[in-house]
Amino acid sequence: MLHVRLLRLWGRRRWALGALIIVGLLIAGSWIWQALLLSEIFAELAVGRAWDAVQLVPLIMVLAAVLLLRPLLVVGRQLLSQWAMTLIKSELRSAALVAYIRRSATDPAGGNSGRDHAQLVDGVENLDGYLSGYLPQLGVTVAVVSVVGTTMIVFDPVTGAVALCLALLLPFLPRLWDKVLAARGQDHWGAYAQLQAEFVDSMQGMTTLVSFGADQRRERQLADASENLLRRTLRQLRISLIESGLNGFALAAVPAVVLVVVASRRADLDAFTAFALVLLSIELVRPFKDLAAQWHAGYLGTFSGPGIVELIEQDSVDRKVAADSEEPDAAPHQVGEVALEQVTAYHPRTEHAALADITLQLRPGLTAVVGESGSGKSTLAAVLTGLINPAQGQVRVNDEAIDAAERLKAVALVAQDPVLAAGTIADNIGAGQRTKNPDLIHASAQLMGIGTEESTLELQSPVGEGGALLSGGQRQRVALARGLAQDRPIVVIDEATSALDTASEALIMQRIRQACQDKILLAITHRLAVANNADWVVVMADGNIVEQGQPEQLLADPNSAFAALAAQNQGALS
Repeated sequence: MLHVRLLRLWGRRRWALGALIIVGLLIAGSWIWQALLLSEIFAELAVGRAWDAVQLVPLIMVLAAVLLLRPLLVVGRQLLSQWAMTLIKSELRSAALVAYIRRSATDPAGGNSGRDHAQLVDGVENLDGYLSGYLPQLGVTVAVVSVVGTTMIVFDPVTGAVALCLALLLPFLPRLWDKVLAARGQDHWGAYAQLQAEFVDSMQGMTTLVSFGADQRRERQLADASENLLRRTLRQLRISLIESGLNGFALAAVPAVVLVVVASRRADLDAFTAFALVLLSIELVRPFKDLAAQWHAGYLGTFSGPGIVELIEQDSVDRKVAADSEEPDAAPHQVGEVALEQVTAYHPRTEHAALADITLQLRPGLTAVVGESGSGKSTLAAVLTGLINPAQGQVRVNDEAIDAAERLKAVALVAQDPVLAAGTIADNIGAGQRTKNPDLIHASAQLMGIGTEESTLELQSPVGEGGALLSGGQRQRVALARGLAQDRPIVVIDEATSALDTASEALIMQRIRQACQDKILLAITHRLAVANNADWVVVMADGNIVEQGQPEQLLADPNSAFAALAAQNQGALS
């Protein structure tokens, strides 16, 4: 069965698929050549020329050469397959990982880390057998059956027609089991992904589970998920064994029928033709045997593969996933103005607008966006950054409308809960740079109090998995340094100083403002101190901008929303 959608995963490396088919045809050709050589040798023996060296020695020498050549072809095919699939799987994982990152940024509730991990690791690995084994063998089977069937008809039309008709019935036998196998295969992959999801969730939440005494209950749930996977695996194996047994019987039946037909027509056939028909009938079904083996080897890939294709396509990644990644165009160094014009935006799977007809102009300097939780502040940052596309309206930079991809190049976003990768602080700070710049990494780190005499953090200090070796404030310092080290003209800070004490926050914000004097700096904040020191304040409520202006002017108006927020909480806006 051909899953056309999975064929796209070869991308621009389809030439390797063609090469695998060619090598497979050479291997099949060696079997056919061997069958014809053996037929000639047996015919010579049958007519009593067993010791005729002139006749037999050249045939035996050619046969020996074929027997030596075939292993080399098999090894070559394996090496080519491994090389091609190493590249394809690497590129697939890279494209899928980018899709997962973008999805998690725009839709944090859109996936499950365990299922995503299973898809990214085992799901991609399952494609190996299907892409590099089954698909090439499918092409080989079509070619070999056509050539061998035609050759047998030329040798003897009756026997050849019988053999070819029987061989053409073989592909229809597995179709009787397709629905059952598909249901069992989907169940098996679903159970595996579910167990992976349960396990990863348990590991991530182990501290909470132990704290609430729920670890033993969770242990039983994992045991149940494991038992469920075992049951579904055994159920699929039983169906597969039955299907393999019937398929093996059918494959053996074709040469047996041909042998009977040849025996019944022995008076009309010479010795060579009789031997050739019998031996070629074996080569007629050999591709089907190899195809069945490759199908079982790559069967799970037909269930994990569509999910990977859909993920990549939904993320608008190039359908030719094997294409080499190109360096993004350089971001503009200077931005005079950013304008949001009548922007309306929604979060995934929601009908309520998170931003409703927003119009806002941003200029170099610090703009503070304040408002109660759920007012749309972070959504505004996501739209500006390019993580969310407006449903209506547009974002203009230097009076030119730009899409989300272009905004991503121009904006550095520092989130409230930054994600750090295992490695050193220097690794994490430099992660967002297009071109590694050690001097900028060092300067950005020092601005955030990293690598100074007063700090316990050094650039080579390890951060641990997810930043586990750092405190919340230290993680935010690393993230802020990473944002500055990207050297982009627009910097968005979304509650990125919330874990710092008041004095540290004031010092950090002062340093950020000095480093971003010629840049547009947008700070999403609940802290009154940050907003008071801003050049411009934007107050949001229910996805709308209710007022904006200089902080001192807004505070001077007792009826302003900003003054009301300040009165509610001296030191923090909530």
